[in-house]
Order: sequence, then C-alpha cells, then structure tokens
Amino acid sequence: MTSALNHIPQRVGPIAALPALVAEFGGKAEEIFAGSGLAAAELTPDRYISMAIAVELLERAVTATGRPDFALQLGLRQTPSSLGPVGRLMSLAPTLGEALNDLASFQINNSRGLVVYFTRLGDDFALGVGIYGRALQVSSLPYDLSIGIGCSLVRQLTRGLVAPVEIMLIRREPKDPAPYHRIAQCPVRFDQAQSCIILSRQQLACKLASADSAARAMLLRQLNEAMSAAPWGVAGKVRHALRPALLQGRDSLREVARAAGLHPRSLERHLKEEGVSFDALKDEVRFTLARELLAL
Repeated sequence: MTSALNHIPQRVGPIAALPALVAEFGGKAEEIFAGSGLAAAELTPDRYISMAIAVELLERAVTATGRPDFALQLGLRQTPSSLGPVGRLMSLAPTLGEALNDLASFQINNSRGLVVYFTRLGDDFALGVGIYGRALQVSSLPYDLSIGIGCSLVRQLTRGLVAPVEIMLIRREPKDPAPYHRIAQCPVRFDQAQSCIILSRQQLACKLASADSAARAMLLRQLNEAMSAAPWGVAGKVRHALRPALLQGRDSLREVARAAGLHPRSLERHLKEEGVSFDALKDEVRFTLARELLAL
C-alpha cells in the first residue's frame, strides 16, 4: 500500500467503523488492511493517519464487499462524535446554521488535505467538500463519504426535522444511482463542479435541542487556542481556503487573505518566510480541481 503523503494527516474518526461495515457487507477486514501497516483494531477515532492510506482503505473496502456505495453507507453511520471536538462543538450550537459554520471553521483540525466549506449559493446555502492534496489519487470515495456524513449530521443534529433540499456531486453518475436517491430523498445531481448539500435559509434557523451556550463557549476557547498553535502554518491555511475560493470565483490574494484572517501583505510575508508564493499555491490547488473535473 502506498506510503505517499504521510505529511497529509487525516483524523480516523469518519472511517473508524470501516472494519465493522466491511464485515456487515460480507467482506474480510483483515484483507483490507494487509500491507497498510495498520491493523483493524488500530483504526481508533482520535488517531491520525495518512489521507492517502485512508482513501486506499476505502477503495479496498469497495472491492472486498462488492458495494460501490460503501463509502456513502459508511458516511451515513457517522455521528457528531465521529468528528471529535469539532463535532462536540456542533452539537452545542444554538442552530443548525451555526453548527455547520463551526464545522467549516474548525474542520482543518481533522484533515489537511480536504476542506469543508459553508457558503451561500443563490437563495440557499451549500455545505461543500473539496480535496486539495495535489498528489492524492483521484477518487470519488472521499466525496461519497463526506456527503453521507453531511446528511447524517444534519439529520441527527435536528433530530430528523431537516433534510437536504438538493445534493450535488462532482462525480459521474454511477451505474446504480439508487443508493444516492434513497439516502437523499431529494434531487441528486451528478457531474457538477462541486460536491455539496444544499439547505435553505429557513432550515439553517432550526434550533438544536442539544444547545448549551456555556459549554460551547468553553470548547470554542479551547479550539481557538489550538488553532493559534496549529502546525500547518499560513501556507496550510491558504491551501485550505483556496479550494472553495476557486469554485466561488473569490480567489484573489485579497479575498483569500480575508478568508484566512490575515492582511494581504501579512499573508505574502508569511508565505515568503515559509518558502512558497500565493501564485504557486493557487496553481497547485487549481491543478487538483481541474484534474478531478476531468477524471471523476
């Protein structure tokens, strides 16, 4: 199994249930992990592994179970707790909209090769996901997994009161699209420029029964402190911000600097100190997006 991109960490939480689901679908978990350097028992939620390995485990699980919808089904089995502290913060939010904004704000703690973004799309809002790790293999499975997780989170946070208005997927339509339509219970569009869940403004105002302002404020302080001491640097922030920025046509230095919480001159200075330029990072992420649009 490839050992590439060990520097792109991915929190295990969203795929921790992979061995159990492989067994449920009639596969053998030990075959999935052969040569990975991991045992099924080591796939614990708070562990970080290479994102490349996580993707390959998903690919192997699809082959072993004969279930093209494996990643989608795995995503549907997730809960907010699967996302660790970020998911806990979401559960404490007063509304669904604020919970999804929490996810977009702090998800970089869970993955440095995949971004979750939350943005306006026409009269509605999109909870989207995009891969920006340039050397990662092109695969639709992280998108299937993420859409499944998104649908599950929305349902669980609102206790079934809210479901997506529409789902968009960057991937081509599979031979059997029925699983996507069953889990969505809304229009599903394939061959799109992005993968996202569409929600209305009214849905985002849905109040969460698990809200707790005091506990939320405490956890928010802890997460902000962790972000301020984060190891990924300004280049990591910029890569994370560029994928949705390119999709939205807001990819100028000024706009990306604003998204990263920096003055443009400060951003350029930090990037120079880290040995990279804004234009180089933009080209890198643009390449990844173009490659996916051509291949998926």
